[in-house]
Amino acid sequence: MRHSLYLQLATLLLKADLKREEKQWQRTVRRSSHNIPWSNIHLLRDIGLDKEGRSTQSSTPDAVKVERRVRHLRRALTSRILT
Repeated sequence: MRHSLYLQLATLLLKADLKREEKQWQRTVRRSSHNIPWSNIHLLRDIGLDKEGRSTQSSTPDAVKVERRVRHLRRALTSRILT
């Protein structure tokens, strides 16, 4: 038994409306994930920014740079020349 044309049309319109609402919801979620609370200094500090929007942490601290250099020098000094 076949459904009436009105039922098929109603089903099609409902599915299209649900798909439109889902895309709209995803769009708002995607946009809100990039909203940064510029007015709230505490939240900015939590995500690692100062009030101007600059990063509060440098990419590599000085201690890490020194440790890498020491490791490199130690490796160079302890390597043996193979003959």
